[in-house]
Parts: sequence; structure tokens; C-alpha cells
Amino acid sequence: MATQGQPANSYFVPGYGISRVVIQSQIRYYCGPDAIVRPFQHQGRDGFLVTTSGPSLTKEQIEDIKQASYDYETTQAVNRTEEADWYLNKPVYLLQRGRRQ
Repeated sequence: MATQGQPANSYFVPGYGISRVVIQSQIRYYCGPDAIVRPFQHQGRDGFLVTTSGPSLTKEQIEDIKQASYDYETTQAVNRTEEADWYLNKPVYLLQRGRRQ
């Protein structure tokens, strides 16, 4: 995975606010063509392990990925409600019986 003379480095990115689909699709754009990302847990926190010989993600890039994740999740939620209205949390009315005496 490392290019000539450049060792690959791995680092943890906390997963809060980041969609797996988004980070996996955008990691090569930010960190180079050899970058990979996988789900990972570090000290009890869920997130992603990024491995690349290119540059590390900056705080601004992580914020961009979080915004793209928010946009992606919002779009997915809208699409789900349009396709399957039954998925929404709606009140379910139960038959109420009188108490037996």
C-alpha cells in the first residue's frame, strides 16, 4: 500500500457524525489513491481507521465529510419516507377493553 519510500501511516477518526458510505467514497479524494478506511473501535469509541501513505485528514476535511454525511443521511431519510410511509413512527391505536369485574 505504501508508495516508494513512503511508509503507510494509520490513525483513528472518531465516527460521530460520519457516515461509513461517505467516508469510504471520499477518502481517496482527500488522502490519495492508496488510502483505505475501515470501521474501527478505539478505547471504546466507534470510528474509522484510516491507512494511507498520503496526507492525513485535516480538521476542515473531517468537517466537510461530516457535512456530506449529514446531507447523505438526510437524503436517505427523505427517500425512505417517500418509498415506505409505514416506516415512520406513527401512533398505533390499540383496542381498549373495559375492566372485568
